[in-house]
Amino acid sequence: MKINDARRMTQAVHNQLIAFEATARLGSFRAAADELFVTQGAVAQQVRAMEEKLGMKLFTRLPRGLAPTPVAQDYVNRVRQAMGIIEEATRGLLHTESENAPHRLTLSTTAAFASRWLLPRLVRLTEQHPRISIMIDATDAMRPLKGPGSVDMAIRWGAPPFLDTTASLLLPGRGIAVCSPTLRGHGSWRRPQDVLNVPLISDTHDNWARWFDIYGLPGARFSGPSFSQANLALDAAEQGMGIALIPEPLVIPSLETGTLTRAFADAYPLETDHGFHVVTAEPITPDSAMATVVAWLLNEVEASTGLT
Repeated sequence: MKINDARRMTQAVHNQLIAFEATARLGSFRAAADELFVTQGAVAQQVRAMEEKLGMKLFTRLPRGLAPTPVAQDYVNRVRQAMGIIEEATRGLLHTESENAPHRLTLSTTAAFASRWLLPRLVRLTEQHPRISIMIDATDAMRPLKGPGSVDMAIRWGAPPFLDTTASLLLPGRGIAVCSPTLRGHGSWRRPQDVLNVPLISDTHDNWARWFDIYGLPGARFSGPSFSQANLALDAAEQGMGIALIPEPLVIPSLETGTLTRAFADAYPLETDHGFHVVTAEPITPDSAMATVVAWLLNEVEASTGLT
């Protein structure tokens, strides 16, 4: 027998058994047809084909409907058992496939955090957890965690509490003054007031005003380029356009590669209650893909150099 002929025969037997079981359970060709989304004639034809193949009647006509013969009733019970085994095997297969399927998550964070801290580390996430696939939504807009256009999780800058969310601190937001090595070589800055005549690079967080307040120069006037994103402020600092005051986690890679240097060594940081937090709509379920990502992020923080 050819393979195609065998497949057609198997399919025919399957269709006949489905029609037979539904008719026996529901008591009529019409009810079986409605359940199977076929015509009444199609169900009757499948049952008649079975009867011809087996050489016996499978149903007795009643005033209202059909009833399986005693032999057919025993047969239908066994058919149902077989179908149950097949369904259980199929569910097991789909469950295994689901467990092995990639877990896709969307993580929203700022462009600066994505490019300066997260991106250099993502290759390790892929290596350690190959079944987790993350789409990075890099934007300074606060994407929703629920409803239309929502993301699975976010890394956000701010201070707790974060309303209607679950948040945990990932990295503290201690700010440090940085500039290009060339600009640092041309300056001798030992005290906060020494930088008043140097271009100071600003972003939307207004860090310099708070820094001058902390170090005894409230209302100090300063000049320099201003940017809407910390990422652009860092680019400007690397190009020697001035001194930028940026959260330390974002500048560690540039300090390590030497494209930036500390303007005051370790002195005069901007201490703050702000930081980068992992935020989700609901508490994270243990053993979930999000729990794995959070654990990986915390391990990366612990392994990072220069952060204490």
